[in-house]
Amino acid sequence: MRGLLQHYPFVLKNFKHYFQNLYRREVLRTDVVAPYAAVFYTTHKCNLECTYCTQKEPDVFSQELSTELTIKLLRIIRRETDSILFTGGEPLLRADVEELVLAAKRDIKFRSVLLVTNGTLLHKRQRLFETLDGLIVSLDALTADNENPKSKPGVLSRVLDNLDLAKRSMRRPGDITISTVIEEWNIREIERILDFCGEHGFVFATQTALHEKMPNLRLKQNPRYQALVEKIVERRRERKQPINGTPKLLRTVLEFGDFKCFPTMFPRVYPNGDVFYPCEPLKKIAGNLLQEGSFKKVFARGRKLYGDIPDCRAICHLFGNVVSSYYVKDFWGLAGDSIR
Repeated sequence: MRGLLQHYPFVLKNFKHYFQNLYRREVLRTDVVAPYAAVFYTTHKCNLECTYCTQKEPDVFSQELSTELTIKLLRIIRRETDSILFTGGEPLLRADVEELVLAAKRDIKFRSVLLVTNGTLLHKRQRLFETLDGLIVSLDALTADNENPKSKPGVLSRVLDNLDLAKRSMRRPGDITISTVIEEWNIREIERILDFCGEHGFVFATQTALHEKMPNLRLKQNPRYQALVEKIVERRRERKQPINGTPKLLRTVLEFGDFKCFPTMFPRVYPNGDVFYPCEPLKKIAGNLLQEGSFKKVFARGRKLYGDIPDCRAICHLFGNVVSSYYVKDFWGLAGDSIR
């Protein structure tokens, strides 16, 4: 009860959102649920070339807006959600990223402002530490590989230095999440990163890589991968270290279990204000927030153009999409697992 009272705005948001979506599904008979948090692509540019990146050559491309118009776009987003995630590309390549994040938090009053980065440029954007509620740094290895300077192992030394800087600059180590993507080549490296997060108090987050919108199902037959999954789930179950997701949710993500996707819960907005419908992997744009004025109108337009949310048989296993499944279909179970 003490925890519920301490975090009452967050608790209230979750209950309100749950019953709002219950009405949409049971009364309006639609799987187009209300936004919980928006994902804003600040830029398509990146200074690395990760093999699993979906943004290197996007099928749908958009130009960055001016700072003024981007802040206007953020204000529109804020009308329907109080949480935003800045991503890219590499968002720190955008010259005005610190100004945008500051405006989102202090002027537009987002309750939660998060940012995903590859970590290479944090030492040049230290004002972010004063503003962000959470920093998510992607990492796929702890073994350096200087032969490939465009890979994360090729810039590992700089990223580790910047992680140390972030740990000293942000309020708590738990405000920093290390996001990993599992492929066959880096299973051992992910094990090391899991231990690294435990040692430093960082939150560990993971999912498997997508290739052509599909996960690598061969991993299910890989004994080392199976052992890694068991280690991650067991540490989360026993609360040995902070890990993103509940044990049940993690198994669904990492063992490619069945789930029903509700992608409009985490709408993805491109730099020019275009919004994907129903999800980014399908590469369909429903409309532009600056023109339509709200997610509600954009989603209505998308539903008219492309129909309701398709049953794609849970092929992507993106972490956010699995979260949306549990949130809508098993809200009370997810809440109970989270509390436990």
